[in-house]
Amino acid sequence: MNRIVCCMMVCFFTLSGVAFAQERGRPKGGMDLPRGQWWNLPEVVQEFNISSDEQAKLDDLFFNHRNQEIDLKGTVRKEQLQLERVIEKDKLDETACKNQFQKVLIAQNNVAAERFNFLIDVRKILGYERFQQLTVKFKEKRIQRPGQYDGKGRPGRKR
Repeated sequence: MNRIVCCMMVCFFTLSGVAFAQERGRPKGGMDLPRGQWWNLPEVVQEFNISSDEQAKLDDLFFNHRNQEIDLKGTVRKEQLQLERVIEKDKLDETACKNQFQKVLIAQNNVAAERFNFLIDVRKILGYERFQQLTVKFKEKRIQRPGQYDGKGRPGRKR
């Protein structure tokens, strides 16, 4: 019975932490761009005059940030696993549980920071005006089809 309660607590903390990190990973103020390689969509290239040089830079940037994000997400999962281990022990060490939960939050924050760094780097490549136009365009598209735009110009998974 005690083990079931502990497992339920771990699930609650993990899920609430994931939801919290997802919200923190989404920049506010119209700066949100879709995931994926949207700069390779023909209509985006044409409408925003994205050069092949810029596309190559964005491709490299995307690869490097995604590679880093994969490592950071692995760290999140490892910290969550450690939290499960700490909280499932027979004798509850409240301080150890809280410390480990802080490590999970820090790891999740690092994922969000990496996503934001990608956004900043995209902004550097595109410049102020095109970046603003893109954010407005993608925000409108998301409003027209909420939860449907996957960044590749086709219906996708809900966020």
